[in-house]
Amino acid sequence: MALSIMFYHLSNWIIHPLDSSGPLGRLGVYGVSIFFILSGLSMAIVYNRYLTTIQSAGRFFIRRIFRIWPLFWIVCLLVVFHQRNLAHSFDPFSLVLNLTTLFGFISPTNYIPVGAWSIGNEMVYYALTPLIIAAYNHRKWAGNTIFVITLIIGLYFAFSLLDADLSIARQWNIYVNPFNNLFLYVAGIAIFYNLLDIRIKPTIINMMLILAVLLFCVMPSEGNHIVIVSGTGRVIFVILSTIIVICFYKMQPKLPKFIAISLENIGMATYGVYLIHPVIYVYFKQYLPNYPDVYNPYMLIVMVSITTVALSIIIYRTIELRFIKLGKSITS
Repeated sequence: MALSIMFYHLSNWIIHPLDSSGPLGRLGVYGVSIFFILSGLSMAIVYNRYLTTIQSAGRFFIRRIFRIWPLFWIVCLLVVFHQRNLAHSFDPFSLVLNLTTLFGFISPTNYIPVGAWSIGNEMVYYALTPLIIAAYNHRKWAGNTIFVITLIIGLYFAFSLLDADLSIARQWNIYVNPFNNLFLYVAGIAIFYNLLDIRIKPTIINMMLILAVLLFCVMPSEGNHIVIVSGTGRVIFVILSTIIVICFYKMQPKLPKFIAISLENIGMATYGVYLIHPVIYVYFKQYLPNYPDVYNPYMLIVMVSITTVALSIIIYRTIELRFIKLGKSITS
């Protein structure tokens, strides 16, 4: 999903704009939606037995801050430095909102790095996570009630607040509202609690996955992305995205060790891939000699992509991992 969002952005910026008619154009939107589902699922897997008291909730918040802030600060400062070179400055309040990731609570559109609106949404969801997990641990029906409520709110956004006749850009403040995507995060938690003890045959999982991916790619849809994030389109693509997550959650592939380790290393760096690729692109654009005249567009995409993945892995191992361990040490 992180790679698909990167390729979507780079294709938009370097080759030509993408709409909702093709798989990559759809992943540019629903890659983030799947992020939210995966995030809720992973939080439930890791913290379902941990979040039992107010103290444990506090430790959870501290660990999330140590996971999110270091890379976010690096990217924010790189963007600010680049903009200062272009004689553009950010007001101090905007910078404070970003460095504290409070913009998601106060002003969801007031983000500095490209795509950081989703990080603001995530911080809001982390704040609600202890309550949601506590509800599920108390009674499954209590947690499912919260999920249904967030689903109704999501449908209200899709069918009432978002206008299918206007572009998504003109309604961006509505789309990035944390409550528009909250049901996706809660859906991930719901998947864990409702499917934890349910086994699905591998053949069924494979068939479901192939069918969901196929429908995701070929479902008729044209024009602005608003058609797949509002109305019936929203319902269809959310269902397909959720099925894809469920399939990957319940399948148990037997991978050679070196492949598994390689995928894990790349997986750990996907937060970096998501946040860093726009920065790499703008720095290439500004400092690469003779850009873009002597470079093939596809070669540029490859160069930015390789640089992004490599730098993301390096930053994860040298900076992010140290802060993750520090956060765990502080809260142990």
